[in-house]
Amino acid sequence: MIPFAPELTIRPVDAGDVERLLPLLASHLAQTPYCTALEAATVVEQILAPDPPTVFPVRWLQRSQLGAWRARQLVGFVDVAVGHDSESLARSEYRPLGLLRFMALPQDPSLATEVAAALLEAAEHFWRTQGVGYVRAFHISTGYPVFQVGAGILPGNWHHHMRALTAAGFQLCERYYCLYRPLARPLEEVTPLALLSLVYQGNARDRTYQVYRRTDWVGRARMVRAVVDEPRGGSMSVAYVADLYVDAPWRQQDIGKWLLRRLINDATLQGYVQMVVHLAHGWHAAMNLFIQQGFQELDYRGYTLEKVLTR
Repeated sequence: MIPFAPELTIRPVDAGDVERLLPLLASHLAQTPYCTALEAATVVEQILAPDPPTVFPVRWLQRSQLGAWRARQLVGFVDVAVGHDSESLARSEYRPLGLLRFMALPQDPSLATEVAAALLEAAEHFWRTQGVGYVRAFHISTGYPVFQVGAGILPGNWHHHMRALTAAGFQLCERYYCLYRPLARPLEEVTPLALLSLVYQGNARDRTYQVYRRTDWVGRARMVRAVVDEPRGGSMSVAYVADLYVDAPWRQQDIGKWLLRRLINDATLQGYVQMVVHLAHGWHAAMNLFIQQGFQELDYRGYTLEKVLTR
């Protein structure tokens, strides 16, 4: 008798498939820092819902979740969409993009290659039917809130994913570092300029800081709370720096340092254990600022990829 593998089938994933989807997703989150354990309700809310939440601004136009099935077993998953990530949302000239939010593959390398190829072929068919000509995969803004504190970038140690995406014609377009800082004692805050004021928006779980000098807008920051799993068991509360920006005329005046120290102190007083941030590799000034304020680089790289769909 000659053994053969059952046929691989691609079909949409819905709420009835949640229990089969959970272990596949959980295996990926378990090997990645700053993730939160998934529950069935979380999968429905953050993945399968028509308008799922994200930490960063995103606009969804069309979405599709596809599963790869073999012998009634879910062996792969891809979450794709058409819309705008935070980068294209800020540019009115951008047409809607194809977005690849997440892909889960089996651990077996030979099966992972086959599953990824089938899922990406189905995803490309979806994008083409929506008239999309350009795709971004694993953009930082489109991630699940339970995954890397909301940062949707592809972890560099997901080798099967990287090989599958590059084999399908995707190219690297951005690289990220992850920095963290243990929180213990408040830092001294020295206001760099007279008449600076802070306006707070949001709440303790998701707070935005707007900086003004008199009536002039100076900069902003945003800090998001998350409870993430620790590698050795248990959980910890972390503060994620989702935004830190000083307008060009006000730079080189220590305003960024003062604003970051305010975030650190607020997080410390609220009982957070760590502060975390993802920085693109070209953000040299931001990298220097965070390191000067006690942040350390995690042994981690994250990536965003892109592809132009040829006709």
